[in-house]
Amino acid sequence: MRTAIFENNHQIWYPDTVCFCFNPQEITVQTNNTVTISIAANGKKYTDVRSSYSGKVYADISCYMRSFFSVDTSLLQSIRVSVTVSTSVDNFSFTTDSIWGAINIGEVFNAPRVVRWFRKFPFTFSLFVAEGATVRFRYDQNRYVTKNLSAGLNHINVAGLVPSAKDFAVIRLDEDLPASTFEYTFDNTFTPIGDGAVINRLVVDSSECGIYLRWIDRHGFYQYWLFQIGDNILQVSTNGELLYQTFSDNKYAYYGVSRQSKKMQKSIKACATFIDQDTFDMLSTLHTSPLIDLYHEGKWFPVRLATGTVNHLRKPLQDFEIEIMLPEIISQIL
Repeated sequence: MRTAIFENNHQIWYPDTVCFCFNPQEITVQTNNTVTISIAANGKKYTDVRSSYSGKVYADISCYMRSFFSVDTSLLQSIRVSVTVSTSVDNFSFTTDSIWGAINIGEVFNAPRVVRWFRKFPFTFSLFVAEGATVRFRYDQNRYVTKNLSAGLNHINVAGLVPSAKDFAVIRLDEDLPASTFEYTFDNTFTPIGDGAVINRLVVDSSECGIYLRWIDRHGFYQYWLFQIGDNILQVSTNGELLYQTFSDNKYAYYGVSRQSKKMQKSIKACATFIDQDTFDMLSTLHTSPLIDLYHEGKWFPVRLATGTVNHLRKPLQDFEIEIMLPEIISQIL
């Protein structure tokens, strides 16, 4: 939360420069006057009028922020929201970048991370760039090169950025590149990373076989993983009214009973083996994602996961298992 002076000797508390629209985004104003709050973005504008209670006005604007997003076009964008708080005595304006997601206690947004780059499949790296920040990238033993990115949430096409990378790539977010005494050609383990910078390391993985999933995590980032394929499960069910039919010949006669239609639900078990705790936490966001896609023959298809319980044993290495539910198939209709 940020604070500012309002109506000379009072205060106003308002959301941070970056916020998530599924977390409460509260505005608290110290005043005895009626408060008018205007929330605007993407050509839309809402007005909320609140009366004072015990010398304060409270408002949660997260519902307005969610209305600015579109499932078809803008879930993967950060939206700049402009807010004006006014009374008969004073007015105050601020902006915030709203992201489609939520953050929990103890989580760090846009933190440095190590990511598996499955280069045989479509892949992007999600990064939030603040105003005035500098993005640099390099790969293998090469030096840093500056990349111009717009402020806000970005999804970088890594293959287009570093097509010649063989072992790893580094995407660095900072303002100044500190001097270093290490040589870039010395060893990959000891290449300089600097102080106070956000260093993201992408490790090249050339695996080709498996189930490749893409999903949006709770921070609005795209995540990807290539899972090992497990068992296929087919569940068949009947629908519709009972149909009675008479079957007969010269010697026998009997009744047959059938249903109007049959449906088949196919699910596939998949697993990521021997992963560390950070990777397990990242994969766990699959279970909280509303949009999960499976890659097949150059196209993305929506899927969902079977409900269940995830046991994180806090071991150095452990397996992560899921069951992917494919769309239902209506096999026959009478």
